[in-house]
Amino acid sequence: MFNIGDVVVYPGCGLGKITSIEEKEIAGKSFKVFIFKPFHSETEIFIPLDSLPKIGVRPVISLEEVPKVYACLSKKEVTITNENWNKRYKEYTEKLKTGNIFILAELLRELFEVSKKKPLSFGEKKIFEKAKEHIVLELSICENCSPEEIEKKVMAILNSS
Repeated sequence: MFNIGDVVVYPGCGLGKITSIEEKEIAGKSFKVFIFKPFHSETEIFIPLDSLPKIGVRPVISLEEVPKVYACLSKKEVTITNENWNKRYKEYTEKLKTGNIFILAELLRELFEVSKKKPLSFGEKKIFEKAKEHIVLELSICENCSPEEIEKKVMAILNSS
């Protein structure tokens, strides 16, 4: 269970902080909810406590898992599908929605490799940036350093292949 002040990952929304736990009445039923505030938004999201596992809200990865993320980013073999752009975009979007940092690292690596062969479409660029932003922010929290430092490290790893 999470506590007020915990930084968590909400799949599809990214990282944020649990700002409070409140009782809310919705359609005549009373629910306990976490109030989640994404870091890059002024929005507050109510997350029913009993829905946490289904939604996939998770803690930030541990420091021990960080090298695994860098290993995913540095993999040399990448499978690039030759599907049409619409199907690829849908697959990329589904991966992005998982909020799983390892899937996002593979997605970032794949899009980076695609960009070496041809320019990314507008949608692919947006997905690339969102995946990179999530990875950088989560790693900067884990490693207790600035997002700028982590972004340089991530891009250096991607460029080293």
